[in-house]
Amino acid sequence: MNTLRILSTLLLAAVFASGTALAEGEKLAGKLANTTIAVNLDIQSCNADAAILCPGLPLNSKKSFMCLMAYEDNLSLACQVGIVEAAIALEVGMMAIDYSIKACEADADKHCLKVKPGEGRIVSCLKKNESKLDKKCTAALKDTGLWNLGK
Repeated sequence: MNTLRILSTLLLAAVFASGTALAEGEKLAGKLANTTIAVNLDIQSCNADAAILCPGLPLNSKKSFMCLMAYEDNLSLACQVGIVEAAIALEVGMMAIDYSIKACEADADKHCLKVKPGEGRIVSCLKKNESKLDKKCTAALKDTGLWNLGK
């Protein structure tokens, strides 16, 4: 089972799908195309495997994860399941973000054009303009739980 490869591929796709948006007034699609999405995954069920196979490396670190990849065939079933669950959670999260972006792009361009992406700032801006938003945008953000990111 190549569970570690699946997870690493998903992580790399999330990271390389982006950079850093600097241009104010840039449309949402352009801002997000140049934005890095940082993903922290804590796979508790691999801590015992990491302690044995990768001693001395900080748990849940990039180095520890890379070390576990090297020992993929020796991982416990619990660790393999934890990695699959993390990969599924990551995929669901990416789908929620994609769905919300498509539903809210026009509203974000209209009301939040000068807002820098990251740390829930665009969602916060959309929330401040809730009465002006298309119902599809509000519903998408609330359905996916992303509405809670905004302050």
